[in-house]
Amino acid sequence: MFAIFGNISFAVLGSPQRMESRFGYEYASHPVLEDRPRLQWVGDAAQVVTLELMFHASFANPSAQLAALEQTAAEHQAQALVFGSGEFRGYFVVSSLAVTSQQLGADGKPIAIQARLVLTEWNSEGAFHPGAPPIPLFTPIAVAQSGSLVSAAAAAARAGIPALPGISAMLNNPSSTGAAGAQLSPDDVPAAKIVRAPGS
Repeated sequence: MFAIFGNISFAVLGSPQRMESRFGYEYASHPVLEDRPRLQWVGDAAQVVTLELMFHASFANPSAQLAALEQTAAEHQAQALVFGSGEFRGYFVVSSLAVTSQQLGADGKPIAIQARLVLTEWNSEGAFHPGAPPIPLFTPIAVAQSGSLVSAAAAAARAGIPALPGISAMLNNPSSTGAAGAQLSPDDVPAAKIVRAPGS
């Protein structure tokens, strides 16, 4: 096996005729008065791997191989790219696929096709699987109608969910417990006792 991309394996016989890896480095340009602009490095660009593949009927099914590539591209999901040596290059998405038919049968069925597959690196820093939905760091705050609040709270309790997502904590605060403090009214302090502080 030359390499595997997701569920698609490239055999040694049908290994890429050409493989190109491109690395980029991003810089921001800051204009400076009466001088040349200053550059500031902002990060590395996504790695781009270009594979030129030949599928011939003598060692593969060109239509099936092409269908597998098109299906992977249509899923819009990052897939692992691992070489036969065990080198894990990272997660990549199919950014473009160009097909050249070099030989066709009398019925139009491909005998030999050349595919140019461009893979762009998916930044999976800190993520185990790039296709997984993001996990929020906290429960989103929102306001629910009072009628839907009761039914949503009941549904959450039945499901064993401790916090109800999307419900404002202001609508779900428990009442305070303990002895009530002294309540003041406007007549509790005589007007003669009220004085201004110095300097006010």
